[in-house]
Amino acid sequence: MVKLPVGIHILFYSEYAECIPAGMEGIESGSGASNFQGILRLHKNANVMKRKLLKQMRTEWQENLWLIIELSVVFLAIWGMSVVLWSISRGIFEPFGSDPDDVYSLTTQYFKKDSPFYVEGDSTKEFYQNDLRQLVNALRKNPNVAAVAVHNNALPYELSNYGNRLWLVKEEDSVGYGGNFRYATPDIIDVLGVKSLTGSNSGQLKEILRKGELLISNNPEYEKDGKNPNSLIGKQVIMGSDSSTVYRIGDVVQLIRRTEYEAANLGGVIVPMPEDETLWGNVILKLKPGTESRFREEFRDNPDLRRYRNVYLSDLVSLKDMRMLVQKKDEVTIRTYMSMMLCLLITVFLGLVGTFWFRIQQRISEIAIRKVCGASRKNIFRRIIGEGMILLLCSTVIALVCAYPFLSDFEDIVAESFMIYMDSFDDLTEKLILGGATFIIIALGIIISLWCPAHRAMKIEPAIAVKDE
Repeated sequence: MVKLPVGIHILFYSEYAECIPAGMEGIESGSGASNFQGILRLHKNANVMKRKLLKQMRTEWQENLWLIIELSVVFLAIWGMSVVLWSISRGIFEPFGSDPDDVYSLTTQYFKKDSPFYVEGDSTKEFYQNDLRQLVNALRKNPNVAAVAVHNNALPYELSNYGNRLWLVKEEDSVGYGGNFRYATPDIIDVLGVKSLTGSNSGQLKEILRKGELLISNNPEYEKDGKNPNSLIGKQVIMGSDSSTVYRIGDVVQLIRRTEYEAANLGGVIVPMPEDETLWGNVILKLKPGTESRFREEFRDNPDLRRYRNVYLSDLVSLKDMRMLVQKKDEVTIRTYMSMMLCLLITVFLGLVGTFWFRIQQRISEIAIRKVCGASRKNIFRRIIGEGMILLLCSTVIALVCAYPFLSDFEDIVAESFMIYMDSFDDLTEKLILGGATFIIIALGIIISLWCPAHRAMKIEPAIAVKDE
């Protein structure tokens, strides 16, 4: 075996002494060519580790380019899925506007003249209304009942879009207040637990309805146009183009939404239904806590609670049961997309672990040389994590630039697929927040993927790490 001359050994070890200290004694002199090539590789690795991070990444641009493309695709996939999931579930985080606990709905039915149960002398509309009024009074006297109201389209979970716009009478209003119309007697406030947004109590809200005034709610569409529903309090309005009846706005209440998953778009208007005049619709009541079973038995056994002359009540259904039936499809959809998101995140995380684990394994010798050159574990970690964050930042910028021209088309597809109002979906700020959340999720995945292999690599003795060199 040919040995390198002593002078040449001294020359090499003198030139690279700062990067080949006592920790490298394990490298033995082999042939002259082997020692020469090995020392050159060590010198190259040492220079790589001494470079500025950005300069090193620029030198390795080919490898980094493919990783940036991969991270861009990952970012777009997670961000797009998060936008869809947020759009179909955002309503959960908004106030619902009513309390369904202990609330029950009853369907009002009428016996006609051709019915064998029809009572003679009671065929006019006014008589039917009187019969319904007697039934409501009988329910109010029941010790299990806390409040009773008659309504048309006032319940949540009915999925009705019946409504119109309110226009100011004495002022120009180019926007108008649009919302669902809910007709009900004043006790609807106690039955549904309607809350005022101006501090009024339930008694004051019921008094407003008794005076024939309207209760309007917060309105995302109206507020988006720079209007404030509170500014309408005390003003006179008409419904749509019908100027024959003028109403006064009494107060602003929390919007009663149709479902818990559907984001609010328009507002709501509670239109008073006087009990001593026109009384027409279904019955809704609120039971006292813990009295459901007793009331069901009484309602089944006591015909006076179910019928008065030609009007009878049927289909006692709790609002919770209605909620379960109406929202079942939405809940299944949300669970499906949550499962898809979870699978996507797991797949992405495993991909990041594999990619960065292999990347660190290729740099074990570089890490070893940096250690013997005096770099601390903290500095090495900072450099490795910093490189991953720079790659992620570049991929995020590229992903956002590529996605922006198609954002409007993506919104249209999602809105049409899930029947989402565009006014409640086209908020760019929300999408940027979701983009930030996506960045954080991927960043955490990169940090975890880098931390474990880097920690393992730094435990390897420098002489062992570079023995293949």
